[in-house]
Amino acid sequence: MIRGKQPAANLRLTYRKIFWTCTGISVLLHAAIFGIFPSFEADAYVKSDEPIIIQLEEIPETKQERRPPPPARPVVPIATDDPDIPDDVTIEDTDLDLDLDDLAPPPPLEDLVEELELEEEEEIVELWRVEKQPVPTKRAVPEYPDIARKANITGKVFVTALIGKTGKVEQVGKITGPDVFHEAAKAAALKWEFEPAIQNDKPVKVWVSLPFTFKLN
Repeated sequence: MIRGKQPAANLRLTYRKIFWTCTGISVLLHAAIFGIFPSFEADAYVKSDEPIIIQLEEIPETKQERRPPPPARPVVPIATDDPDIPDDVTIEDTDLDLDLDDLAPPPPLEDLVEELELEEEEEIVELWRVEKQPVPTKRAVPEYPDIARKANITGKVFVTALIGKTGKVEQVGKITGPDVFHEAAKAAALKWEFEPAIQNDKPVKVWVSLPFTFKLN
C-alpha cells in the first residue's frame, strides 16, 4: 500500500499561498497609507525678528576724596650738657668776604700729571695684557709638613701671588689643593722673587699662579 501526503500537510503548496497572500496584504496596506497621508510637511520654526532695545544709563562720575596731608613730625629735642645754650637760636645772615689774593695758587699741572701717573702705576694689570711677563729669579722649596709625611700624603698646590713692581711677592691670594699643604706653600711663595712684568716700558703689578708639588721619595 502506497502512502501519500495530504494536501493540507504539504508545506511546499501552503508556503506559496502564504507568501503571495502576505505580499498582497503588504502592498494593499502601503497603498492605503499613501492614499490617506499623501505628503508630510514639517513646519519650520521661524524666529521673529524683534528689535533689540539697549538702554544706556548715565553712570555718575566717581569723586575721590583727597587725603589730608600727613601731620608734621614732632621735633625731638636733643639733650646737651651746656645749660647756657638757649632753646631757640636765630642764625643771622652772614656776608662771606673772600679775598682771592690770599688763596694759595693751584699746584702746577706737571705735579698733577705725576700724581696721576703714580696712581696708574699702582693699578694691577692682567697677565695676558703685559708686554713682558714676570720671570722668576729666586725660587723657594716648601717644607714637607710632618703630618703629611707621616700619613704618606702627596699632592699639588697652586698659589695665586701678587708680584709687585719690584719683583717681590706682595700678597698671596687663593690657594687650591690639599689643605695640609696650604701653609707650607704660602710660606714658600712669599719667598719667591721675579723680574717684574713690563707694560708701556714700566713695571706693573700682576697676579700669577705658582705651582708646588709635594711628593715623597
